[in-house]
Amino acid sequence: MNTVRLWIKAVRPYAYSASLVPVAIGGLHARAAGGVFSGLRFGVALAAGLLMHTAANLWNDYFDYRSGVDRPGGGEGSGVLVHGEMTPARVFRGGALCAFLGLLAGLWLASETGWRLAWLFPVGLAGALFYCAGPLSPKHRALGEVWLFLMMGGGMPLGGGMAQTGHFSWGTIAAGVPAGLLMTLLLYTNNLRDLETDRAAGLRTLPMRMPPARARALAGAFLAGAYGLTPLLAAAGQVPPAALLSLLTLPWAVLWYRQVRKGPVNERHVKGIAMLHLGFGLLFAAGLWMGA
Repeated sequence: MNTVRLWIKAVRPYAYSASLVPVAIGGLHARAAGGVFSGLRFGVALAAGLLMHTAANLWNDYFDYRSGVDRPGGGEGSGVLVHGEMTPARVFRGGALCAFLGLLAGLWLASETGWRLAWLFPVGLAGALFYCAGPLSPKHRALGEVWLFLMMGGGMPLGGGMAQTGHFSWGTIAAGVPAGLLMTLLLYTNNLRDLETDRAAGLRTLPMRMPPARARALAGAFLAGAYGLTPLLAAAGQVPPAALLSLLTLPWAVLWYRQVRKGPVNERHVKGIAMLHLGFGLLFAAGLWMGA
């Protein structure tokens, strides 16, 4: 496998919607709310979010491999370390480079909009490392979904909005919640898929705290939250009515959920929820753009 394909495999780009969608929603919500909008800052914010996400993916592979969570016959992560296609040091350095470039992008944005934005990037970087590394990691204590929702479902939309206005906004955070719930469902589905291998590795994830059928059923609660909150946000005037375009993905969500309820959960379901999150997020973002 050539170098480019190997790095693509390592960074797992199929889940990039988890960072691109919330940053886009934050920036476009600021525009819809009547704030200033810069296409350049929007693009740089997207790049910064993507770089931080890539760093987290690579570091997650590194620490899971070093701790024995990813191993032959168990969880594999991206597979590049378990199968010996890359060295741990190379993966860690790749993550560090992406994090450094993401911080540089964040510093430029802060210099353009005000230094109140600057704190978000080191906090996000520390949050990513805390999630990936060590025995106190939230993902080892059935708190991974909560941590990810706070960091990427709340922090990333806020960062996307502040990259435009320079100001903190609860409205921007609220606008990011529906897509944030679907993004959190992506991690939850990943944990459903890895239930047995995670248990064998000594991890404690949220699906382990309930019977398998109930654990699969909980996926419906994430969907209900995302699709139920969207019209409420529109009715409250927090997002324009055009954001209801995202509800066009509801039949897709229902079909996906029916498949998950039957079990077992596999890679097809993980990629399915990643694509659902992307479709929902793009339509929601398009609605924000049209409603400005």
